[in-house]
Amino acid sequence: MTKSKEQIEQLLATILQESSEEDEEVLLHLLHGLRDKQQGIHRRYINATLHMVGKFEPEASEVRIPITPVIHNTIKVPHGGIIATIADAAMGGLASRAVPEGYNVVTTNMNVTYMATTKNKELIARGRFVHKGRQTLVMACDIEDETGRQLAIATGSFFVIQRRL
Repeated sequence: MTKSKEQIEQLLATILQESSEEDEEVLLHLLHGLRDKQQGIHRRYINATLHMVGKFEPEASEVRIPITPVIHNTIKVPHGGIIATIADAAMGGLASRAVPEGYNVVTTNMNVTYMATTKNKELIARGRFVHKGRQTLVMACDIEDETGRQLAIATGSFFVIQRRL
């Protein structure tokens, strides 16, 4: 066994000895995400950690994540940075699918206006195009919970780059 694996086992044992129910829920969430990444369900750790799922049509996208303690801020509601993250994923994922093969996009600007918060079960970000240029794409996104309550709106600009290996 490698030294890293020994450290992980020791740390997990200590965490489990001292854990609350919420700690165990969070640990299970994170471990399931890591397992999904290993099995190829997610390509990136951030998507796996958040249990992010996306649906992308030619002109619109939808990204969902469950609301769990993993994404809570100090008042136990979804952290604003997580809301910005799923908005960026919905807009950037849609934008990246609209550029020619061999190219991708990077976010150059994003603005989020927060209007409400939620203690419900799911965050949903729906992205759409505002402008499709050769070098720049401008996007908009609505973020709501599963009841349809609007939590935030976002806009973003994305610059087209050559895909890096």
